[in-house]
Formats: sequence, structure tokens, C-alpha cells
Amino acid sequence: MTIFYSHSKQNPDGTTYGSKHLVDHTMAVTDKALRSFHTHITMQTNQPLTDVLRLVGLYHDLGKYTTHFQNYLLKSGGFNQELKQHAKFGGFALYQKYSSLGLDNVALWAAYLIFHHHKSLTDINDLKGYAVEDSTEEYIFNQQAKTIQSALEQIAVELNEPALESYLKYPDKKLIKTVRDLERKPNIQNYFLISYLFSLLIESDKLDASDTTLYTRKPLPSTLVDLRLKPVLFQPYTPEELTTLGQNELRSYVRGAVMQHLEKSDILEKRLFTLTAPTGIGKTLTALDFALRLKAKIRTKEQYEAQIIYALPFINIIEQAIAEYKQVIGDYGQILAHYQFADALEQLSNKKDDEENQGWNQKTMLLDTWQSDIVITTFVQFLQTLIGNRNKLLKKFHHYAGAIVILDEVQTIRLEQLPLIGAALFYATKFLNTRVILMTATKPKTFELANREIIAKEGDVLNVTELLTEHQAVFAAFKRTKIIPLISDPIADENEFVEDYFTPNWSVNKSCLIVCNLVKRSVDLFTAIREYLGDRGYQNKIYYLSTNIVPSHRLRVIDQVKLDLKAGFKPILIATQCVEAGVDLDFDMGFRDVGPIDSIVQVAGRINRENSADRNHSPLYVIDFNDCESIYDRTTATQSRQALTKSAIENNGQIPEEKYLTLIGEYYDNLSADGIKSFKTAREIFGSMKRLNYDNDDKNTHPVSSFQVIDQKGFAVSIFIEIDEEALSAKNAFLALICRKMSKETFDTNYKLAFNQRIITVPKYLSKVKELQMDKNYNQLVEGLLIVNRGEVQNYYDEITGFDRRKEGASANETCFF
Repeated sequence: MTIFYSHSKQNPDGTTYGSKHLVDHTMAVTDKALRSFHTHITMQTNQPLTDVLRLVGLYHDLGKYTTHFQNYLLKSGGFNQELKQHAKFGGFALYQKYSSLGLDNVALWAAYLIFHHHKSLTDINDLKGYAVEDSTEEYIFNQQAKTIQSALEQIAVELNEPALESYLKYPDKKLIKTVRDLERKPNIQNYFLISYLFSLLIESDKLDASDTTLYTRKPLPSTLVDLRLKPVLFQPYTPEELTTLGQNELRSYVRGAVMQHLEKSDILEKRLFTLTAPTGIGKTLTALDFALRLKAKIRTKEQYEAQIIYALPFINIIEQAIAEYKQVIGDYGQILAHYQFADALEQLSNKKDDEENQGWNQKTMLLDTWQSDIVITTFVQFLQTLIGNRNKLLKKFHHYAGAIVILDEVQTIRLEQLPLIGAALFYATKFLNTRVILMTATKPKTFELANREIIAKEGDVLNVTELLTEHQAVFAAFKRTKIIPLISDPIADENEFVEDYFTPNWSVNKSCLIVCNLVKRSVDLFTAIREYLGDRGYQNKIYYLSTNIVPSHRLRVIDQVKLDLKAGFKPILIATQCVEAGVDLDFDMGFRDVGPIDSIVQVAGRINRENSADRNHSPLYVIDFNDCESIYDRTTATQSRQALTKSAIENNGQIPEEKYLTLIGEYYDNLSADGIKSFKTAREIFGSMKRLNYDNDDKNTHPVSSFQVIDQKGFAVSIFIEIDEEALSAKNAFLALICRKMSKETFDTNYKLAFNQRIITVPKYLSKVKELQMDKNYNQLVEGLLIVNRGEVQNYYDEITGFDRRKEGASANETCFF
């Protein structure tokens, strides 16, 4: 009997040996995939999905039985580069098996899944190209089939497929008809079915290749938040009574009101939730408390352990969330933090689809496949897995099945993406039994727009449960801040702002936050305010925060400002939008350049955050540098100015916090109704999901792959700043990794965080960027990643304000790097 291998390793002397029997790998992948299958999904097909998954698992590496692959793997004997490929061979064979049973659609899906299991998903319409007589692909298939004839009986026994030989035929033109029939009946269920089965296959494949075991989720105690805070008993209050409560009492009321929903008999029938509550009210722990208790109910009723997935928009607030979660969960369960400051290794890879025979690393697999009870991740990771085509990301897709998903600070999602994201979340709940909680202080119309633009047109019915039923009364109970629009005239420059806006409204006994739209503006304003303080001998400390400084410095700035505020000092922080969400700072007053209303309200959430009575209605002045259109768009700028002006007139020039919810509602109503604001792209990407158009080369279409949470439009360049000795060590380790003198595991464990924390992203048109690009031999680490070397840092990078932006090119607009 011949021994066939699926993977190989090298001996110390450089010789290669088979490390895993192919039959063992095949059976293990199939077993892992079936064990991970969620029995409560609700996709309707004419064939049990577990049967499809089992056969896809058994056939996915059928092509590895060929002589050419075995020779390639073991580096013994000759092999043909084209004939050693293995994915399509098993796909064609399983296609024939299902086709012979009259299951044409299933045949197509099975082939598509196996074809792509080492690369990213493409347009399923491309499969028509294989049904060409006398094609190269047919020649390859037939030649591969010849090499396994002598072992066919053994292979059939190993796969328990007695009729295997009858399936080793290249498909005819019937394949084209099947693809066209599928095209004529686009269905969003197909997207979730394919992405789900694909995820199960590729995760199981890579877990077994790395000898990583599946994690068994634990039954987390439902009352863990009670141990961190204290148990709450819901006590109803009238709106008038709520206005008399202190901050801690309001937090307890909100938490108790949310927990009340768990007592309803139909709670497990609900899938979509929103939690709308003011900033600083404790939404993070309230949502975790709800999720833990819901998880316990699911365990009792549906008999499985739901994974909790918590996603946030910005990296700089994730560390805070991780600390909160770890204090609550302790040793009761496994928390996995899956985020990266700038994954240069992935971004710069020129072989992102060439994953055949990689040496998968166990720690990487645990991270990339979310083997844990709770996952804390970014919107980029979460949403580009939900709406995406990339093999690397889709490994995680099946974890959404049966999960409890918490999306925090959803107001940061771009308005034009809301219909698509809302629809994708809705269908995840419909097909994958996912529970979703959207948290925000500003109630963007995520589901309303999704329903209007997509869901209702699909003939589906949307039901959403607000967890804080009396959120309007809770908002009205707060008197922490007020918005004062000073936007009748644009501000000419930083000096005019200091003289006519800052000086009349600020005093030395006030801590102050100033948020700009543009990085360049924020740097210039920092310089102007620092000079103003120095000229007058004021001792207030001044800080700067934006993505223009490396991530390690950002964290340090936030920590230092927080310490100063708690010590009673009165610092001034000049920042961009990176301070708007989740950053736990508490200033006396602030200024914010005109922007989206929800962003303005978020800045207000960093003022009088602790609801001190002696600081009631602390001011946030909205000013206008006329920069809004450069970052957002003309519609947003127009609607924001109109909403602020209208509300200010109605409230005697000042908009108290009690009116914020009304202000936000009117703004979103007008913005989403504005004819200029188009949701065409969102609808087109959803259409691509229905047609299984994951990716193609046609720039006039919007395949699934065109969805990007952060749109930098090619204007950005990444730069490694060799700012300190730790940066030097990380750089040297990176170079050792590239030269294969260091393992990826060693780099990831000891250097990757430090390496990524020294990377910034800036516009390409900056003159200092062009200067670096003139000598790429010296100023480029690898293709696509520039470097400012240690001895040159002072010429390019200021330790306080970051990368030099003083001599920009002629571009009028600035991409939003905050």
C-alpha cells in the first residue's frame, strides 16, 4: 500500500519528509468542520448541509494523491508545476458526483468551494470558463487522473467512495447552463451558505495543518458583571424623577432597564437589538452583562455555548475594552483580542492567495480562527469578514453562527455604508442564528436605512428591539454639556481662532479639548495655542493627539492627559477625530470643527463626562474652519450646519444636552432623505453578494471585495518611524524575518506589536514623503513600506506632533487619516 502525505517538514540537514498522512488529514479536516457546524442555522436547501460539508471535506485534497503533488511535496522525483496543483481536481470530481445525482446547484457550490480553499473567493460566474473543450484545464485534469489510476482502489477505500472512478471526468457544457441558471435566480441566502461552508472548510484545513485543537467554549457564569459592580434591581422612574438622579444612579437604572428584557418570554426569539444611551453611562459593561445572561438562556434552551464577539471602531479604545472585559471574566473563560495596529506583513504580502503547503503556526491559528469564549476585535476585522472575499478573513465567518455580536460606537460607520451593513447583519441573524446588539449614543439609522434600501425590497420583515426603551427620558435627564454653534462665518486661520474664539471663551482654570477635521490643521493649531500660552506665561500643559503620531505615542498621550485630569490639572488637548469614540477623558470645555452631528455629540461626551453638578451645561463650541467638505462631503457639511443653526435658534443660541437626541434625529432624517446622498454602491455590493460575485477585474462593477470599512483611495503610504531603541530592535527582527533568519512565531511573540506601533499612515502627496521615495534603496524596508531611519528622524518626525506636514503638495483635499 502506498503512503500518501498531505504535508511535509524539513530535517535539520535540509532533507524533506512527510509529516502527515493524507488520509489522516482528510478525515481530521472533515471531522473538525462537522464538529464546528452550528445546528441552529436556518438556510433551506434540497440537500442537508452537513452532507455537503462532509463530502467537501473528503474531496478537498483529492488532488494531493497525484504523483506530481507527492513529488513536489517530498522534493523527490520530477514534477510538473502545473500538474502539481491540487484544488481543482477534487472540485471537478465532486462536481461530477453531485451532478450525477441531479443536484446541479450543489455540484456547482461544491466545486467552487474546493477550487478556492487555498485562495480568496472570486466571481462564481468565472466557472463557466472551465467548460471549454480541449482546454488547458481539461488536459491538466486528465493528466492528473492518469497518475492516480494505480492507487485508485486504495484511495476509494480511504475516502469510502466505491464509485470514485466514475467521478473522475472533466465537466461538459452543462456547467455553463448551471451557472447561468444560478445567475437568473440571485439569492442572498447563497452568499451566507457559500461563505459559511467555505469558512468551515478553510478553518478546519488550517487548524489541522497546524496541529491546533478546536477550543471548547465554557459556560461562563451569567452574573459575572454583578461581581465587578453590584447586582441591580430595576426600579422604574418617571422622566421627571430621572432628572434628579446622580450619574451612578442613572447607570444602575440603565443597566437594570436593559436586564428587564431578559425576563420576557420571547427574548430568545429576538435577534436584532439596539442599545441607545448617552456617553459615559456604562454601555460597555451593560452590554456584556446582557450578553452573558443571554448566553446562559441560550445554553439552557438551545443547548450550545454562544461565542460573544465585541467589535469597536478604533484601535486606541480596544485596550480599554480588553481591560474591562478581563476584570469581569477573570479566569472563567478565554478572551481573545484580535486586532493589529498596522498589519504590515499581511498588507505587503505579494502571495496573499498562494497558501499551499504553508507551515501554519498554532498561535496564529488560535488568533485568526477565534478559538475562544469572547473575541474583542475591530470593525475592519468584523465587517470585512461579514462582507468580504479574502481567504484570510473568511476563516472566521462561521463563528458568527449562533454568536452574540456587540457592535460599539456604530455612529463611526460611514453613512453610505449603513444600508449594506444593516442588511448584512439582518441576514446574518436570519440565516446564521446570530444575535446582534448595536450600541451608540447617537442612534444612526443603520436598520432604518437597511430596511428602506434593501430589506423591504427583498420582501423580508425587519424587527428590532431597543434595549433601553426609555432612552429618550434618559437623554433628557442629562445636563452635562451644551453645544454652542459659532458658525456664522468661516475662520480664516489659526491666529483668528486663537484671537476671536479661544481667548474670549477659555480661561486658565479650564481644561479644554479642541478637535479638528484635518491633521494639518490640528498641527498648526497646536503650534498657535502653544505660542499663545507661552506668550502669556500660562502653565497649562498642552498635548497633541492624531494618527500623525505613532500608535505607541498616542497611547502615552491618552494616559498622560488622563492622569493630569484626575490630578486636577487643566491641560489642553489638540486632537483629530481619533478622540471621539470610547476615550475616557473628562474636560471642562471644548471646541469642535464643524462635522457630522454624531461626531460633535461624541466630542461633547469627553466634556463633563462624570456629570458633575457644578459643571452643568459645560460648553462645546462648534466652530468652522471650512474644512468639513475636505474630510466628509458637501451634503454632510450642509446638513450639519443647517441642523445646528436651526436647533440653536429654537434654543436661544445654545443646544443643551437634553436636546441632543432631537438634534441627531432631525439631522439623520434630513441626511438620509437628501437626494444628493446616494446609496447606490451599497445596493450594488448587496447585489453582488446575491450573485456570488465576490471579486472580479471589472472596475465598473462593485463586487463584494470592493467593500472597505476604511476608504483611503490609494492616497496613503505607510511609514515605519525608527523613533527609539525598541523600534530599532523591531526593525532588525522584521528584516531577519524577511530573510528567513527568524521564525514568524518568534517575531509575532516578541517584536510584532512594537513594530506595528511605530507605523503611521500619511498622504502620498506630502513633500517629505516624496523626499523619502526619491531614495528607496535607503528609505524603504520592503515594497510599500517606507522607513525614516534613526539618524534622520529629526528631519521628518516631531516627537510631539508627528510627521512633518508643513510643505504639502498642491492637493486641496486631505484623506481622513485620524
